[in-house]
Formats: sequence, structure tokens, C-alpha cells
Amino acid sequence: AGPLEGVPERAVLVLDPSLPYVDNPVPISVGDLVFGGGETSRVPLARVRDALRAAAQDERIVGLELTGVVAPMGWASLSALRAEIVRFAASGKPVMADFARYDEDAIYLASAAAQVYLPPLGEVEWNGSAAELEYLARALELAGIEVQVTRVGEYKSAVEPYLDQQMSAANREQIQTILQQQEDALLAAVAEGRALEDESALRAALREDGLLAPDRAAELGLVDGVRYWDEVAGELRDWTGDDGAGEDGDLAYSNISLEEYLLDPVCAPDEFLAGATVAVVYAEGDVVDGGGPGQVAANELVPQLAALREDEEVAAVVLRINSPGGSASASEFILREVELLAAEKPLIVSMGDVAASGGYWIAARANEIYADPGTITGSIGVFSMFPNIATLADRLGVDIETVETGPHAGMFSFYRPLAPETLAIFQASVDRVYEDFLTRVAAGRGLERDAVHAIAQGRVWTGRDAQTLGLVDELGGLPAAIQRAADLAGLKEGYATWHLYHEQDEWEALLDSWLREADPLAQLPVDGLTARARTVLRACSRAQNARGVW
Repeated sequence: AGPLEGVPERAVLVLDPSLPYVDNPVPISVGDLVFGGGETSRVPLARVRDALRAAAQDERIVGLELTGVVAPMGWASLSALRAEIVRFAASGKPVMADFARYDEDAIYLASAAAQVYLPPLGEVEWNGSAAELEYLARALELAGIEVQVTRVGEYKSAVEPYLDQQMSAANREQIQTILQQQEDALLAAVAEGRALEDESALRAALREDGLLAPDRAAELGLVDGVRYWDEVAGELRDWTGDDGAGEDGDLAYSNISLEEYLLDPVCAPDEFLAGATVAVVYAEGDVVDGGGPGQVAANELVPQLAALREDEEVAAVVLRINSPGGSASASEFILREVELLAAEKPLIVSMGDVAASGGYWIAARANEIYADPGTITGSIGVFSMFPNIATLADRLGVDIETVETGPHAGMFSFYRPLAPETLAIFQASVDRVYEDFLTRVAAGRGLERDAVHAIAQGRVWTGRDAQTLGLVDELGGLPAAIQRAADLAGLKEGYATWHLYHEQDEWEALLDSWLREADPLAQLPVDGLTARARTVLRACSRAQNARGVW
């Protein structure tokens, strides 16, 4: 069925995560179109959830097919997607997985299906998790570049690659802990989903096999066997009642893609409803003072939150964070508005794949914090880096002459090393920001400063560990955070959830008009949002450089 032809009476819903589902997709830009790269899913993860939940109750949908390949996703996003597949399967409708390629992520999703098939000559990558970091100290030395650093926190490891030739014991410890917890979660979920007695054989295979041939994967219970496309289609025709007639012959079966299904009225997001609303705001990317798509820009997010604070129809707010951090000053501006908003109406933070450093700073004073067990968070620490390219300049025959009015006037120069007294000034600044970080976390989380310092040190934690340490209140995904916000606001069933996705600029809007035929989601209706959009945009326009929320 084409994107505007409706849903067949007995159809298989096809989910192909070849492009990653993310919280707040950045639209394809003109630059991406011209120069390539930057391609990303046009479907927000919340809309995938809408489709799967609607399909579970839709009599026209007879089952779910997982196919294609699984694009790299963060653990929290992958867990959220699998949870919705499990929920769909619980409706009693069948789920089949016939991915073209299987690795641990694909097996993790497929374990929610009743039938899992490999393609001919297929293998399962089953070799555990690894993290490779590039250490650049020798390369920088060869190039004639010196990097000087001020930092606080034994585990604040982002600067290591510029200073050292090998990983520190502290960094190795935290990375090993995260990888091991993710592996444990993978094995537990797969063992449960595939109804295996225990996970010991799966764990042993991770250490011993690496690549699993079809018979070995079946022996372990990971797959049910090998199927050609026509055989897969034949089983799916049993679901739909098709006879295989038509242009595609025995490959034909009645189906509709998830992207096409989202156009059907049953998938309309409840943000089109009138009345009390839980607004979901997305903070995705590096935290910066001013920026664009793919960044958490304070000059955009602050007025956006302020507008929601003033909007009488918004009863509660969920701030969904996917950020590794960034500017301390920008984080502080955002935290101030988080504090003001939380004082007037419920504000729940929902952490996605990562909410660390500045990403945690902006969360610290929410009413409550929710995280996925696999979320990467914490990293409560500070650093600054200063490159010195004097040796490189000399090799290139570049001579530098300086005129200055004081001993520190040229302290940000790239052409000379920092003097000890100048380095001390920067270290004092970093120490001050670290203390401010500890103070804000302690106040927001109801902890003592020394208790925060003990678990800070720039160390990253999983969401599960962060809850134990008091940095997170509850383990749960975005739906749980939305429900908690509604509960705190006293909202009953029937309230609306309003997702404030990335705002398009003029070029993106023009590009969208070009891509409408190729992109069914570009045809989603927007009637009914105009009044609220105007309200928020008016409030946002009062802030200098604010771009609004749409």
C-alpha cells in the first residue's frame, strides 16, 4: 500500500530500523542533500511507540515483521524499542524477525519475536562488547602540538587521548563496568525472550565462538532456522490470508511499513487533543550557549522552557536529555530555568542514552529524574584544554611577535605554553566551576557536598548505579516519566502529550517540501497545533535570538 492509500484489511506491519530511531531527529539539511552525509531517521522514537501501540489494537494489523538491519543505537534507545516490541507481542499478535544481518543488537530486538530466522549463509555476530579509544599524544608531539590541561576528577577522561599514550586505570575501570552491565542486560533479556533456562551457554559462546553459524545459533536457541525470502513471505501470507498472486508472485504478502502506517488516523499523536497537557522537551546534543540543530543551545532551550512555564494549558513538563555535556555557563542558564519551572509545575527529567557532565548539570534540580538502566550519566567533573602550536609554527617557518599590556593579556594564545602562574589561574577557575557543580547537585538531590564529591570525580555511571547512588530517582523510559509527570499534576486519563521536536528553519522547510513525495512523514497533519504553537512562539520571541519551538 502506498503512503496515502490506507491500511489493508489484513496487513503485516513492517519495522525496519536501518536508520536509527532517535528522540529528536534533525531533518536532512540542504548541505546533507548536496554534499552527502548526516543522514538520520525522520521518525522520532516516540512516534514509533505510537505506531506499535496503535497496531497492537488495530484489527487491520495481523502481526509485526522485524526486517532489514539494525542501525547503531544507544542502549537506552534500543531498550525502549525492544520494550515496545515486547508490548506488541503481549497483545497476542505474532512477531517475526528476519533481519538481513544479525549482531548482538539485532538478536536483542529479535528475542522479543516468536520466530527468528537467518538468511541463507547468514551468521550471528556474538562476540561481546568492545570500546576502542584513539590516543593522540605521540601524534601531536610529532606534529609539534602541545596540549595543556586543567581538570578536576580522577575519572574525567575526555582529555586523556591528548595527553597520554595509554588508558588510565580509572578510565578502564569505568568503561569496563559499563560494558559489562550492558552485556549482562543483553544476556538476561535474550535468555528471557527466547525462553532459555539460563544464560550460561550464551555467555560462554560470547567468549568462545565470536561468529555463530546457523546451526550453532539454533543450538543456542538464538534463532529458529534459515529461511529464504520466499519462505518468509509464505509464512507471512499465512498470517494475512494472501494467495501470493500479483506482481511479486510468491514474495507478495499484504504489508505496510511503520512509516506509512504513521499516516493513518489511528496513529495520530494525542498532542492534537485539547485540554491539559504534558509537554515533552528534547535536549539533544552538546550543551552550547548558542547553536543550531543537533545541539542543546541555551539561547533556544531557556525561552522554550520559560514559554511552557507560562502556558496555562501545560500542566507538567518532561525534559528528555540526550547530551554528553558542554558549556558550563550554558548549563547554568538552563538549570536556572529548570529550577523556575519546577517551582511552578511538575518537571520530570527523562534521561536517554547519555546525560552526563553538563547533561547532568541541567537535570540536577528537576522534581524527579528517570533513567534507563543503561543510560550513561554522571561525569560530574570539569576540564579545560589549551593547545600550544609553537613548535609546529616554528617548523612551518611562522614567526610570532606579541604586544600586550599585562602578563596575562595573551593567556589564550595558541603560540606559547602557559606559564605556571597562568596555568594556576585556569586551574582555579576549573576548581571553582567544579565546586559550583557539586553545590547544585547536592541542593537538587538533597545530598551533602562531600557525598556528591565522593561519587563525582568525573566518573560516568550507568542509570542503574546512578539510582543506587542517589543521582537518579527511578529507572524507566520516557513513557514512565510522562506518566509520572501527569500523576504529579493530578491529570487523569485522556490528557494530551505534546512533543516539541526540532524546529525547522526556512531551508529545512523548503527541503521538506521537495521531499514530501519521498517522505510520507512530511505529510503528517499539523492542524490543531496552530494556536498552541503561536502561544509558545510569542513567548519565545520575547527572548533575544530565540527561534521558538517548532
